Order: sequence, then C-alpha cells, then structure tokens
Amino acid sequence: MKRKALISLITILSMILSILPAGSSSFAAANTQLTIHYHKKNGDYKGDLETFSFDQKVKGAVSKKTVDSYGLKMTFNFADVQNDAYLGFTVKEDSKFPADKRYVQVKDGKAEIWLIDGDPRVYTSPLHIESAKIIKKNNKGYVFVEDLKDLLNLTYKYGKNTYKFDGADVGTADILTIFHDRDYFEIDVNRNRIGSNVTGNMLNEYTDLVFNDIDGFKQDNKYYLSLASIERIFQVGALNIDNEVFLLKQQNTAYDQLSRAKSPEDVRFSSEKLARIDDYVNQQVENGFPAAAVIVVKDGKIVKESAYGYLKKYDTPYINGDYQQAQLLPESEWEKATVDSLFDLASNTKMYATNYAIQKLVSEGKLDIDKPLSTFPGWENFKDSYTVYTGKWTLGGSGGLNKTPRTGKETVTIRDILHHYGGMIPDPEYPNKNSAGALWYQTTDPTDRTGIIDVICKTPLMYTPRTTYAYSDVDYMILGLLVEQITGMPLDQYVETEIYNKLGLTHTVFNPLTKGFSKSQITATELNGNTRDGYINFGTMEDGSPVNMRKYTLQGEVHDEKSWYSMAGVAGHAGLFSTVGDMGVLTQVMLNGGIYNGTQFFTKKVANEFTTPYAPNPANGDSSTTGLGWRVHSKNAAAYYYFNWGPSRSTYGHQGWTGTLTIIDPVYNMTITILTNLRHSPVVSPPNGFAGSNFPIADLVPISGLVYNSLIWDEVNYSPEAPTAVTAKAMGIKTIDLNWNDSFGADSYNVYRSESSNGEYKKINIEPITTTSFSDSGLHPGTDYYYKVTAINKIGESTQSAPAKATTVSAADMYNSIKQSLMQFGDSGDLGFPIQKQLRNSLQQSEDQFHKGHISQAIKSSQDFLKQLDNQGLQKSISANAKQVLTAEANTLIESLSD
Repeated sequence: MKRKALISLITILSMILSILPAGSSSFAAANTQLTIHYHKKNGDYKGDLETFSFDQKVKGAVSKKTVDSYGLKMTFNFADVQNDAYLGFTVKEDSKFPADKRYVQVKDGKAEIWLIDGDPRVYTSPLHIESAKIIKKNNKGYVFVEDLKDLLNLTYKYGKNTYKFDGADVGTADILTIFHDRDYFEIDVNRNRIGSNVTGNMLNEYTDLVFNDIDGFKQDNKYYLSLASIERIFQVGALNIDNEVFLLKQQNTAYDQLSRAKSPEDVRFSSEKLARIDDYVNQQVENGFPAAAVIVVKDGKIVKESAYGYLKKYDTPYINGDYQQAQLLPESEWEKATVDSLFDLASNTKMYATNYAIQKLVSEGKLDIDKPLSTFPGWENFKDSYTVYTGKWTLGGSGGLNKTPRTGKETVTIRDILHHYGGMIPDPEYPNKNSAGALWYQTTDPTDRTGIIDVICKTPLMYTPRTTYAYSDVDYMILGLLVEQITGMPLDQYVETEIYNKLGLTHTVFNPLTKGFSKSQITATELNGNTRDGYINFGTMEDGSPVNMRKYTLQGEVHDEKSWYSMAGVAGHAGLFSTVGDMGVLTQVMLNGGIYNGTQFFTKKVANEFTTPYAPNPANGDSSTTGLGWRVHSKNAAAYYYFNWGPSRSTYGHQGWTGTLTIIDPVYNMTITILTNLRHSPVVSPPNGFAGSNFPIADLVPISGLVYNSLIWDEVNYSPEAPTAVTAKAMGIKTIDLNWNDSFGADSYNVYRSESSNGEYKKINIEPITTTSFSDSGLHPGTDYYYKVTAINKIGESTQSAPAKATTVSAADMYNSIKQSLMQFGDSGDLGFPIQKQLRNSLQQSEDQFHKGHISQAIKSSQDFLKQLDNQGLQKSISANAKQVLTAEANTLIESLSD
C-alpha cells in the first residue's frame, strides 16, 4: 500500500509539473512579500503606494506600515503568487514620477527595495558612511577612497602613468587607479582629472572625450572623492538624512513602459551638455552627411530623441527603360529625416529580431542551443560530406580557404553558431555568381526556404569549429531559418506578432514597403542599388543575361545582398527596419530582463546567459568581446571599439554596416541607439569606401561619448551652513528689517521668529527668500523680537543661525522722538513760538493721559496735535519740512496708541 501511495504521489506531481510553463520551476508561495522603503526629504508621507502581481490579477495587501529613520516602510502581502515572480509597484505620491510602473523580482518569496522620492531607480539596503569619515567642504562631502573599499567592493593602487595621461608624459603624473567590478578609473590626484576604462583607441581618437575633471582632492597623501563623484563614477545613489550619509547600490528594475523625462536633469543629465550633440551632428549634416537619429534612455526615461539631416538626397533617373547613375537632387527636393523615419538596421537585425526570437524560444524550453544543427529537421545535410568547394571558396582559392578541408560540420551546435565559433565563412556572397559559383542562389519567394538551406549546407567551413572567432552572416541566416522551422511561422511574422506588436511597436518591420509604409517614411541607402556606383556586378547567367541586381537608389528595401536576393528581404542577419523610438523600447527589454508592457518575452536568466562574454578557454572570458550573438565589452584593454568613450565594461549591444549602433549599459541603466544612413553617399574609394564613412560621425562613438559626458557630476550633497552675521533693526513701531551674509550653496532662506530668546521659533516667510534680507511687518510696538535664519538647497535646510534681537518702537519712544523734533525745529527756526507752545501742550496732555492708562484720551490729544499743525492762522510759524516730519511722527504715535 505504501508503494502504491508513493507511486500515486509521483504521478500527481508529474501532472502538476507538466502543466507549468516550459522551463519554469516556480511554486506559489503561501504569502509572497514585497517591502518598500520610501524616503522623502520633507517627511510628509501619505502612504499612497500601489502594488500588484505581474499579471495585474493580485493586489498587494498592506500588512505593516511604519515610519523609521529612512522614511516610510510598507510591507505588502500577495496570496498565491510564485516565489520568484515579478511584483509591480507605483508610488503615486512621488514628486516626479507618480505614474511609473516598475517591477522587481522576488527571491524565495520575498523582495525588499529602497526608493528615493523623485528618483526612478530602485536600490538595495543603504550603506552608512560614518560621519567621522566624511570631510565637509563648501557644502559637499568628501570621502577617502580607502574608506569605500568594503562598502563598494573596490580595489585600488597608486602609481605613475604608463601612457600619456591627458597630456602628461609617461611617468610624470601620480595616478590612483580604482577597480570596481569590470570597470577601472584612473585619476591624476594632483590635477583632479579622470579617465574611465581608457584604451589605446581612446588615446588615438576623440581624445577630447576621454578625460574629465573630477571633484576630489589630495590631503595628507590620501585622495578624497566628493559624494557626487562617487555617485557618478560608481552609479550608486547618495542620500543625506539629517547629515548622515548613505550610499545605495542599484537593484535590478524593470520599467513597464518608457516615458519621457520632463527634464534631462530629472535623470542626472545636463540639458546644456546634451545640446552639444545637436551642434555636433548638425555641423556634419551641413558638411554633407545624409541623416542620423539618436535616442537616449536612462532609468526608464527617454532623455533625448532627435533626428537630423535628410533621409534622401540622391536618386537614380529612369531613362529609356534603364536606371542611370544617381544624381544629387536639388536641395528643395531633399527629404528631411524625423524621429519617425525608418532606418535599415543591417546587423542589428541579428539581435532585435533573431536573438530575441531565440531567447524567447530558449526561455520557453522550445530550443536546446547545445544540440548540433545537423540534428534539427531539415538540416540533415549540414555535414562535411555534403560540402561543395566552388567559386571563391574552392580549396586553396582566392576566398581564403585552406587547401586542407576544415571538417566537423556535424558537431557544430546552435551555441557555436551564436558564438560565431562554428567555423562559417563570414560572407559567401550567395547572390553573386562571380563569387559563389555553384553556391549561387537568388529567390523572390520568402516562404520557400529549401533552396537557401541547401546552399548553406553545401557551404564549406573556413575554420575548424570552436577554434576561431569568425563573425559570419551565415550564422544568423541559419538561426533565422531555425526560428521559422521551430515556430512554423516566417521570421518576420513571428517577431512582428509575438514580440513587436506586444511591445506596442508600430514601426519595426521587415520589407516595410509591403507593410503599409511609403518610401518617404524610410531613409535611403546605397545610391545605385548594390553596384557600388558601378564598380561591382553579379556576373552573367548561362544564357548570357546579367544576374539580377538592383541599380536604383535603395529606399525601403534592405541593403544587404544576401537578405534581399537570397532570402527575399526576410533574414536572420539583416532586413529589419525601425525608428529610434521603437529601438528605445527594444533595447529597454534587455535591461528589463525580458519583460515589457505587461509581457515576459524571455527570462532574465537567459538574457544574462546570452550577454556573458565567451572564449573557448574560460580563463580568457574577460578578454572576449562576444557573447551569444551580442557584442560585449571586454574587461581588459582590448575592448570592443564601439563601446569605448564612456560605456561601462558591462555594456553589450551591436553595430550595423549601414551605420547603426545600439548600446545597452546595465551599470548606467541606460541605452543609446544611433541610426544613420551613411551609405547614402557616393563611393569614393571602390568598392566599399563610401563618402559617408569619411565623416567623424560615421564612427558613431563620438555621439555616445558626448552622451556620457553629459551626465551630471557636480551635485551638492549637503545642506548649506547656517547664515552668519544676522542683524535685526526696528524700522518703526511695526516693522523690523533683517540682513545676513550669503551662505555658500544656498538656493533660498527661511526666517524664524520668537518673542522670547528661549521660546519657540516659528517660520514667518510664506515663500522661500532668495535674497539675503527680509522685512518683518505687522508687529506690535515696543515689543522684543528674536530671529533665526536658515539656508536651504535641494539637499535640505541648514541649522538655525544665532539669534538676532530687535525691539519695535513704542509709544513712549514716539513721545520722546516728537519732543526732540520740537526742540530741534525750534532751535533751527523752522517752528515759531506760538505754534510750538500749543504743540508742546497737546503732546504733554497726550503723554500724561498715556501714563494714566487713559489711551482714548491720549489719542484725542494726539489728534489735537495734528489739528494744530493744520491751523491756517499759524502756517507762517512752521516750515513745510517741520510740518511733514511732525505729522508723520504724530500719526505713528496715534498708530502705536491704537494697537
């Protein structure tokens, strides 16, 4: 019975596992928890947070809500949610991003995150820097580098420069090198200049983008970095709470949808510096470069999205049934590029079509990339014995094949192909009969793949598998075909319906002219088809007719020859068109770990695997610049060229021959896409030297360098010191004027008042004071007032200044003041005896009544004083000046008596 029961239990468990999503091993936790810590500078917490499961079906229930030294702390419980699920949240009371929907992944049924108001990033537990380890200068905190070693897992060394560092000859500069994960930073500690991940390429090109000022200083043979510099270099958060400083490391975050930053400064960019990109690109357009478009996304926010130049400047006249050489159009006919213009992505197709499809299939358990290609249906002929050596690819021929055949086709796995270690020929030129020989293949039917699969199976290996990195289009032709075979759908249909549509993308397609787009929406590429301005032809057919070849200006048709002629525009290696806006979303999917717009396309585990550097010898992995398809940055100096000048060494992405580049930087939580149509220019150095390639922008890296140089370095990290030299002076019976010294780093000031030196001081200004003076009015006559002033910046408010005291003028003061005026005007002759005597009598009567407490009678006598000043019969006895002064003083006296 026990054995039967055990078998029944195993059967039940097997049934449960069989209905879980492929590749899933998650179980629903009895009570999955998400704890959110939220800090606001003003400490005014409403608790207006919403949490929800990834599918939106389960709302988090608040189980605990408190306020601690960090801020608001709320714990949410989720019933029947998997213990490794994504949980979402929205902080509706956030001052800048109240609508943002973000996701974090739970581990073992729990997740805990730290948030800062107005900051779209998500952090891990704050790391406290002891106050004694912080030096404060000019309202900024500085920390000795060694004191960061354990907090941020740094290593460092001091030495001399081994290359010409920012103009300093070798061995002449004192250099501090800091190592952080895969990145390294070199600081000239005497000149406070920094270079990040500097390579030989960076020292030879665009050197103005390599070195920057750094906010630090050397003291007692120690080097101190400002908190702002620590934030910028290591991409951590720095938070000052009651003058206690915390560093916060970023936590993996998925942004459900991109939104546009209201200001670049909201995500730590300088608007002024970003504008340099416009100046740079516009200048090159003025000099003749065709078109470019750029999008920068950081922390889930679109920081910059711009287009420049013209999507079409040249065209081929069609005369007498034939296309003529392309000509520059009149400037009035040049078509301007916009951010909605489609660009030919070229090899970026490999990542954002094929790799995304492959990563999705792997995540779903539908593709084992460790299986040999020859074991997949339809690829049985991918074997050495089926190989045909022909055309340029004859053994020992001009195509570079060794006289000894390279063997091992049957062992080539999908993983080898993704790594570009399968030994394939980089470009077998299938559409060109002159080159391909018996491997020549062209078609106009994108649904019949038997022909192209056959010629790929016949194609020789150039290298022994798994020995040599060889970037090959054939690899991704194979992978795109494999996606079609596994899914039973054409590649374009699969990615457009299963990925792009679900992402909400409308401008990412293969063969755009057949998908509802017009030529005027698409940037043009080569001027004369694929002829390189007439320097190339594809040979002749057996009947003597020329091999099919486009000779017209390409616009809306993929430039790549193998994609267009051999795969009808739908291929795994090239053929995708897109806009910068859509590319902003596509690149964000990787930073998100495979999720976007409420849909999971692949898992973060798979995304991480595909972007891990690979080398046949694992010991050399850090030197590799390739992962599973993705181009990755290298930890050592031999870095991937296009990821120099700013990106972290954890960056990945791809480059395309038409002039496209994608940069995905998980350290900076940022992506950059640069699209150009640099091939829309004359050939000046046959066969492949286009004029567009001679512009500095064609390297693409100056733009990314300018992006990274636009990140803000110089934030204030402390509230200002309290103002000094505060003075208070009574300006009458109801007004006191205050003045104080300017406080460095202050944006504004507050004034606090009390009627007792040790009493409660209350803020009296309604709006922040932006000057160093303030007039306090509406006071009581003859009263002592005490004032303290504070300085404010966006970090916080200073302590209160030392008190300043002033006493408003009293009624007794006014009696004395008027008596003194009567005496002075009498002595000067401004006041004659007849009126002087009457005024003295009225004033004395008023003062006597005041001392007796008969205030109303004192006021009446003061009013008599005013009447006598207006006595027409006595006007010759008083000067105009005396009358004006005495009238003002009498009115002030009456006002003080009436208070």
